[in-house]
Amino acid sequence: MKSIRAIIATVLVFGVTIFLSCSRWFQPAVPKLVVVIVVDQMRYDYLVRFAGLFSGGFAKLLHEGAVFTKVHHDHAGTETAPGHATLLTGSYPSHHGIIGNNWYDRATDKSQYCVDDEASPLVTSLTETPSVGKSPRRLLRHTLGDWLKAKFPNAKVISISGKDRSAILMGGYEADAAYWFSHNTGGFVSSRYYFEALPEWAAQWNTERRANHYFGKPWEKSRPETDYFVAREDFFTAEGDGEHTTFPHAYVSDEEVLADSSLAKIDKRFYDWLAATPAVDALTLEFAQQALVSEKLGADATPDLLLVSLKATDLIGHAYGPLSQESEDNLLRLDTELGNFFAFLEAKVGLKNCVIALSADHGVLPLPEELRRRGFESARILAAEALDEMKSVEKELQQEWGFHQPIFKTYLGDVNLNNAAADSLRLSPAELRARVAVKLRSLSFVSDIFTSDELSATDGADRENLVLQRHSFQPDRGPDLTMQLKPYYLVRDNPQGTTHGSPYAYDSHVPLIFWGERFKPGRVETPHKTVDLAPTLAYLLNLDLSRPAALKFPKGDRETTPIAAGFDGEVLRLAIKE
Repeated sequence: MKSIRAIIATVLVFGVTIFLSCSRWFQPAVPKLVVVIVVDQMRYDYLVRFAGLFSGGFAKLLHEGAVFTKVHHDHAGTETAPGHATLLTGSYPSHHGIIGNNWYDRATDKSQYCVDDEASPLVTSLTETPSVGKSPRRLLRHTLGDWLKAKFPNAKVISISGKDRSAILMGGYEADAAYWFSHNTGGFVSSRYYFEALPEWAAQWNTERRANHYFGKPWEKSRPETDYFVAREDFFTAEGDGEHTTFPHAYVSDEEVLADSSLAKIDKRFYDWLAATPAVDALTLEFAQQALVSEKLGADATPDLLLVSLKATDLIGHAYGPLSQESEDNLLRLDTELGNFFAFLEAKVGLKNCVIALSADHGVLPLPEELRRRGFESARILAAEALDEMKSVEKELQQEWGFHQPIFKTYLGDVNLNNAAADSLRLSPAELRARVAVKLRSLSFVSDIFTSDELSATDGADRENLVLQRHSFQPDRGPDLTMQLKPYYLVRDNPQGTTHGSPYAYDSHVPLIFWGERFKPGRVETPHKTVDLAPTLAYLLNLDLSRPAALKFPKGDRETTPIAAGFDGEVLRLAIKE
């Protein structure tokens, strides 16, 4: 009997060994190249409205990818910097620390731009106007690229964008490089955080002055007039500058050149104009292609990460709104550019070796003038008018309290208070915040005011948008009072154009699409969050997220230690072929 038991035990051990060995043999291979594309200010509804007109990259992703139709940013401050950081850290601004493009720094009593870093001067190959250097040192969590480099030290992480904050915050601490478009030269620049000089291939690309090829060429419609039926009329006084709102859009007219001959030369004014046309995304994708070839991304068994953020949609959306013919034409052109980019990936890496993810950092509010004629309660309030209303409230408080110093240190959106008022009234700072919040809730354009105390607490989660506001609040950087506008209300300096930054669906609802052999094509109609992008890609890359100690930052000290390791999101397994 003992011999039989021994034989059975041996067979079982042998079987388990074979099973474990086979499971290792049949473990899905990691992709050679992961490409993350972030389209700045791309609302989800663009994919629906223009679906019948797409024939390039968007069409490919929609027809062959796992398309998540109900994905929202789960934070209130829907801006560029928080959106990009959220997508690639898989965590909320309350954890990664990038609560806005800018925030008030109490230590310096000044506004702090999210990626400014005097210790990391710009690196360029062309004559550049001096400016503050850039780095990711204010990011408080690791990015997907950091996790990738922790497991695969030889992996390459390259991040490219039209904006510095987008490129830097996507790449994280361990990126080999982050590049962004320069409005001064029309080339791409970086910072000394990554290297002392641009790689030879990047410097060569800049010397070719490809942006200059667009000089003298107006932005014209790319499709027949009948294709613009899903947009409003071309002339709309709330667009652009209120006058030059129709196609074609030229840098300058002949009359303007006659009046000012300096407009006939290529300088920063031209690059500023170019950056608000579809051309800037074409240049960004060209530069990304050159980076892929020169850095040999996807050329070996070690997985690489290419991050590309496309900014034209944002600048065009701000100027013309999401229902404009300009926004439609831009998306149709981008569809073609992405189709060409995917064909390039097929030729150089093989799409079977790639995973592609596409999302956006935020959406945008339609022009209030458009919304009103469609029956919405909507209003455009000039910033000066809003400030006057706030100062009126401040004056009331000063008279009521007998306190004759300023009470508000900053106005609009993020409000910080002068705590000397609390001392004068023998109130605690928290009591001062609560009293001021009550008064500010009476403003005509305000939906709610959240105090820092309410955002730091854990109760009251049933209050509308409180959880979203908490996800955007970081105690060391957050304001005393956070102002939430009414739905469809816009406070802006300009009498034309629009913006974003609210917790409402028109700002938070964005695309999320995964494409690759491991993903199941089709629509996913259940709600999900943008924090799910990074953990899903980490899962496909077989990254070990349980060992934060493996993550080190040899490129320089962080501002603070990351608050926590890991992700706030979850792996979207329902779209993955196991």
